[in-house]
Amino acid sequence: MTETVTQTDLPPFFPDHTQLPESDGTFVNNFQAHYQSLLLTDSLTST
Repeated sequence: MTETVTQTDLPPFFPDHTQLPESDGTFVNNFQAHYQSLLLTDSLTST
């Protein structure tokens, strides 16, 4: 049995939280925002 030695290239490391931008000027699309606002509004108004 023979062993072959090949060099494998590792993928680049992912950036951590200190290397990511904190804002890019775009709005975040949150699919839960509408339902949360309805819940908060309904809890304030009485029927």
